[in-house]
Amino acid sequence: MDILEILGRRRSIRRFKPDPVPKDILMKILSAGQMAPSACNKQNWKFIVIDDETVMQTLTDMGAAIFIKKAPVGILVLYDSRTQNIEYSDHIQSAAAAIQNMLLAASELGIGSCWVCHLPPKRQLRKLLDIPWYFDPIAYVPMGYPDSMIPNRPRKCGVDDLVSYNKFISAEPLQRRSFKLIVRIIIIKVYYLLPLSIKKKLLPYIDKTYVTKFE
Repeated sequence: MDILEILGRRRSIRRFKPDPVPKDILMKILSAGQMAPSACNKQNWKFIVIDDETVMQTLTDMGAAIFIKKAPVGILVLYDSRTQNIEYSDHIQSAAAAIQNMLLAASELGIGSCWVCHLPPKRQLRKLLDIPWYFDPIAYVPMGYPDSMIPNRPRKCGVDDLVSYNKFISAEPLQRRSFKLIVRIIIIKVYYLLPLSIKKKLLPYIDKTYVTKFE
């Protein structure tokens, strides 16, 4: 399939069938991630495949997006954070390139996926999954066969509206962070500091009130 066609067909999937993803297909998706560009060609990715329901439940109890436990498998993408280019966080960019490759490969192979950064604090992930301090958790990618087809979501504006030449130009007025956004950030920070027992009780309310839903 043409790469532009794959780009247009890819969707973020949040509802999955219970059927497991065959290992050979999963390895093809991981291989696509490994073929991504990386800063200085360091290729310092690590991928943690999570297919244990208990681990998925613990992740959601700790504050991860609830829907990840409904996928039969997920991939936590890590990257070595020991970079000299801290100004542009090139380790995050390298990991992001791998994630995009995996999303596209999954779509081509008939597997639904979603790029998830709604995760517990990184220090908690490191402790739970025995991740060394210098590997940075970047995102989690739940995968499985889609439970339903997702309709095309048109882009919010034309590409011409996004492009300027030689300096930043935008028809939209410059904006500061809204008060609502600041409040949400504070609530999330406080929530992550709570004991696990309390977070588990509050999770349904947090998910209903503060998590964006996609139908």
